[in-house]
Amino acid sequence: MTGNILTDDAAEEERKTRDNRIAAEQKLRGLMGERRDLFQIVDRLSEEVMDLQRRRQSLNDTAQSLHGGFRDLGAKQRTLREERGRVLDRLDELTNTLYQKKSTVPRGAHGGYRRLGAEIASLEKAQQTKVMSLKEENALIDKIRQMRQQLTEAEKQEAKWMEEEASASGLKKELEEQRKKLAQVTEELDRIRVQRDEEMGKVKSTLAEIGHVLTEIRTKGRVRMETLDKVRAINEQVGAMGKKVLELANESRSRVHEARKAYRDHNEAIRHTFTSQAAQDKSAETNLSNLFKNGKIQLGMEGSDLSDWTNSNSQEPSNSDANLRRRRG
Repeated sequence: MTGNILTDDAAEEERKTRDNRIAAEQKLRGLMGERRDLFQIVDRLSEEVMDLQRRRQSLNDTAQSLHGGFRDLGAKQRTLREERGRVLDRLDELTNTLYQKKSTVPRGAHGGYRRLGAEIASLEKAQQTKVMSLKEENALIDKIRQMRQQLTEAEKQEAKWMEEEASASGLKKELEEQRKKLAQVTEELDRIRVQRDEEMGKVKSTLAEIGHVLTEIRTKGRVRMETLDKVRAINEQVGAMGKKVLELANESRSRVHEARKAYRDHNEAIRHTFTSQAAQDKSAETNLSNLFKNGKIQLGMEGSDLSDWTNSNSQEPSNSDANLRRRRG
């Protein structure tokens, strides 16, 4: 369409411009496709980072819950240790009290009054059955009297021992109960210590997993930023290539516009030139001369016939005109 109005040089320039524009448009489409692919990568990385953030939050909640259980077990552990301390103090107190009570009872106090009673009974029987002098009998009576005094004292000591023994028995019972309680507290402490160690192990494992998730988040975030940098660089190239395509299109439109304007101006000049018959004849003669000079036609007629043809007006062509042959160079 435009080739009919463009000069050969202008047509060549237009062809180069068109080729450059087509190449620029292809490059622009390639850049936009590459940018689209990069945006898809950015969207995928963003989704993966969000999934990792949700995973991290879940792990944080788990770690907080596990650490809360760990603290609760620690509180129970402190309570049991305090209770164990009180039990140990009570055991020491009971042991000391029992030792003191046993130390206050004279040796041989328990059961001594029975031996004295038997001896007194034996002496009384001897006094009644044996024949002895008055001196011997009085001595025996004095001895029996002394032993009765010792028996009275032994009975008192026996009563005291029985009282202390009863008290010691209560202390021993409480002491046994406190020992059982100490064993229970110690067993519970051991169980809580094991459970607390397990909870701490779970906390450490969860924190390690959180660390791995954070590392992956940072890695994907870094790749996402690098991809966005590539997108920004491609955006600059897209802008520059789009500008180039627009400039080439404007250049082509401007060239065609100028050619059309020149064509209209030329037609206007031709119409103005042929307003008179003489001007038309002159123009025809000039055009024919140019055709001869450029070798566009060959004439198969005599010179007189050519003179007659060139001097003719706008009448019907004569038979000699049929000898005119045109050819395209």
